[in-house]
This record gives sequence, structure tokens and C-alpha cells, in this order.
Amino acid sequence: MHPFQFRDKGFLPTKRFLVLIGFLVLPLLLASYWNNRWLFFVVINSVVILLSLIDLFMLPKTNQINCERKMPDKAERGVSFKVQLTIHNDHQGRFPIYFKVIDHLLPSFLRPFPLLGKQEEGKPLTLTYHSMGSVRGNYQVDKIYIRYGSSLGLWEKQTYVHFPQQIRVIPDLSGVRGFISSTPEILLLQGGKPRKYQAGFGEFSLIRNYAVGDDPRKINWRATARRAEIMTNMYEPEHGKQVTLLLDCGRTMGVELRKSNRLEKSMEAMLTVAAMALQQGDYVSVMAFSDEIHAYIPPGQGLSHLQRIVEGVYAIQARLVESNFAKAFQYLETIQKKRSLIMLFSDLDHFLLEDTLLPILHPIRKRHFFLLIGIEDPMVRNWLRKDITDSTTAMVKTMAEGQLLKRKKQVDKWRQYGLQAIEAREENLVSIAVERYFEVINRGVL
Repeated sequence: MHPFQFRDKGFLPTKRFLVLIGFLVLPLLLASYWNNRWLFFVVINSVVILLSLIDLFMLPKTNQINCERKMPDKAERGVSFKVQLTIHNDHQGRFPIYFKVIDHLLPSFLRPFPLLGKQEEGKPLTLTYHSMGSVRGNYQVDKIYIRYGSSLGLWEKQTYVHFPQQIRVIPDLSGVRGFISSTPEILLLQGGKPRKYQAGFGEFSLIRNYAVGDDPRKINWRATARRAEIMTNMYEPEHGKQVTLLLDCGRTMGVELRKSNRLEKSMEAMLTVAAMALQQGDYVSVMAFSDEIHAYIPPGQGLSHLQRIVEGVYAIQARLVESNFAKAFQYLETIQKKRSLIMLFSDLDHFLLEDTLLPILHPIRKRHFFLLIGIEDPMVRNWLRKDITDSTTAMVKTMAEGQLLKRKKQVDKWRQYGLQAIEAREENLVSIAVERYFEVINRGVL
């Protein structure tokens, strides 16, 4: 049972009071056989009432209790943040007061309550706790519920203090910071494969040892002769390209994965790609949609633009509606006139089965480079790995193989029209999305 089921102002008996009454039941029953039982009954009740009055007298009035809260106005999803509560007591009593406190956090937050503390005479009491939000969004935190009692501990007074604040739970950016702190060279070697560059493309960066997969046309023969080992030139891609990131927020993106849902993982990958593109000097714009356009952040440059992107999409949730891809692409055509890399984070099965999109995507493909990125269905993968032990397993495994072949045919069909589609595991989505971004930029297709 959650503590503080009763949260209005008032008086409450404590467990100590109930235990005291329980211990007095037996003497009262035995005294019922005594001639002066009424005298004993009056004495016992008088003692209990007197102790209760003393206890209540030692407690401050509810209007003498005040509380304030210090908490951040922004926190990342799944990342702990610190909250500090300070209780002020204007009562001039000489005895310590014992407090139990509950803050008004919604169930989507970690709630380590009640907080316990002892306040000495004339000193404010500071209580600290750590919480974390599990669902992105904008939340209102208002009341602070307080119970307090004296050293006798027979009764407690309860009150609450209004202290309205707002906290925004934004996506977890720890992965974004990790990629930003990495060098572009490390990112280009994701998966152990050096990225290939077009000869003469971009600005000269450095000379390094030749690796398998490098362009032989970039071998620096002078450096090779001096070092007696094959050396190759490295070039940085040109900056200032247009990158447009589309985020599907429809029904299929709410499917739960091991740690979150498809939308959460896709948003994490999208923000990481945005951060890397902004770090490289490219212009990044973002659009989130389902059956309508939920957010559009115009192109911007520099890592400061990442904050505007986060502010624009942090509260978006998956909706129980079918995504209107045609509407999204038509809107995109009106706002994105320059050639750009368009990366759509969506569910592959849902998107590839929309044959009506091909006529709409044809002009987009002629003007832009289009890339669809989705998350692999772990259930299909698990069924493909199962051994056939009975007819039910055989039937389900056959259906999973059929679905996989059907998706492969659709991907090949879309690739013939120049539309690229890739599917990644949940844990690899971010790294593959970043790798594909660098691959497209380094190929010079923009």
C-alpha cells in the first residue's frame, strides 16, 4: 500500500498510539470483574487523554510549517536527478519534531517516499532524494505532503504545502554526448571497415597507414617512399550539407522492445545523427509526424541547434493512429527545396507495404537522397533461431521465414527505384544510423 493514503489536513493516530491502546485492552477486561472498575476505566482513559493532549501541545500548528523545493527544470529520461526539500518551522518549542514527507511526483517517476527527518529547535530541516523520469514529457509538480509528530509519537499532524514547479523529461542524451566526444575517425571506422572516399573529394586532413579497403588512388607515394610502408591521404568531407530527419510517431512505433519502445530508440538514434551532423557543420532539420505534422524544426547549424531540436520533439509520444506518409512527404516537398539527405526513422514493414508511396517518393528521390531506417523485430529473429520440435513451432517458424523473405523482396524492389532501406537491431540502431550518415556524406552524393 502506498504511504499517506489520507492526504488532507488533520490529525492521525500513530502505530505507537494503537499499540498502547492494544496493551490497555487486557487490563480493562480484567478490571471489569473488579467492583471499582469504573474508576479504573476513568483513570486509564484520563491518562491516555492527558498524554494525547501533551503530545498535541508539543506539535506546531499547520500554518507554522512551510516547505520549499529545489529541483532541476529539465532531466533526461532514465537519468537520476537530485531534489532538495527544506522544511521551515516557526514554532518556538523546545522539543525535536519528526517529519515524514512525500513529494507530488507522478507514477512515471521514481518515488523513494516517505522521506524521514528530525528537526531540532529553530533549525530548518533539509531532506534530499533522487528520482528519475521514465516517460518523456512536461510535468507539473505541486503539493508537498507533510506529516510530523513529537517525541511521544502518539499523534501526527498532516498538512500540505503548495509549491508549483514544472520539470521537463527529455530524451537520454548520454549516447549523444558519447558520440560527440568521439573523433570522426573513430566513427568512420564503425564495425572495423574503413570508409571509402571519392578521389579528390573534400579537404585534405592527414596521412596515415594504408588499410584494407582504402582507395588505392589516394596512396601518397612520396610518404610511402620516405616511410618504406604504404601511406594514404585522408580527406574530410565538405561541410554545410542539408540533412533532414523524419521521425514516424504512428501506431507501430509504440511497439515495446526490451528496454523501451521503437519511438524511444528511434528518437535516440535521430538525435545522435543530428548531433554528429551539426558537429560536422551540416544543416539539420527535423520533422515528426503521424496522421498529422506534430513538429518541424527548420534547418540550423552548430551544436546549439541541437537544443532547439530537443525542445521541439522531447514531449512527442507514439499515437494510436496510422501514419500518413503521403501527407508528410507532401509537406516536406513544400519546405525542403535544397538537395538533402533524408533519413526516415520508421517501421519497415508498415512503410514498405505502402505501394501508393512510390509515385510520391519518385520526385523526392530525384531531388534528395532517401534512406529508411527501422528496428528489427526481435520476435521474428527468435523464431528463426528455434529448433523445430512440433507442428506449432514449425508453422510459426515458416511464417517468420515467409515474412523475412517478403520484406527482402520489398527492400530489393524499393532499391531498384533508388530508395535505400536498412534494418538494425535495437542495440545497434544508433551506431548504424551514424555510420550510414557518414557513408552518404563521404560518398559525395549530395
